[in-house]
Amino acid sequence: MARKADKEKEAKFIEYFTDGSTQGNATASCIKAGWNKDTNPAQMGAYLKKKLSTEIRERQEDRISGTTGRAITVLQDLLTSDQDSVRLSTAKLVLELGNFNPQTINLNVDQIGSKTDEELLTELKSLMEDMPSVSKIISQNIKITPNIPEEIKMIGEDSKEKTTKSKLRH
Repeated sequence: MARKADKEKEAKFIEYFTDGSTQGNATASCIKAGWNKDTNPAQMGAYLKKKLSTEIRERQEDRISGTTGRAITVLQDLLTSDQDSVRLSTAKLVLELGNFNPQTINLNVDQIGSKTDEELLTELKSLMEDMPSVSKIISQNIKITPNIPEEIKMIGEDSKEKTTKSKLRH
């Protein structure tokens, strides 16, 4: 059974090995914890590092979990940076950390220039029917915009009627 003095030295070794100027240096942590420089501290440091690996890992995990809130705040601040490259790099990092990668992200980008007016009107009508709140915003903006084709104005009116009917049913 280990002596009390050795247990105290081991606790100090864990502290010094996981924090401060001797962090990650088993030999320096061993010396700082009180082992004699003349008794081969490199060998003792390697031994303690292996022997106390579970405790060292737990201490490091505690330190990391204690800083996650600050790290998230930093990432959120970087996402609103004035520099596009910083925002892009941060967004990529956040997605990677969330296990998103190019293979799991499937973006559907339509080429609007290749669609006819009729196809665009059909898509707009479908979107307005699926999202009544968006329909309301679009309808409000259509009223103040001159030279809107009659088909779009009718789309806005159709959505208003459906929204009103939906509210009356509930």
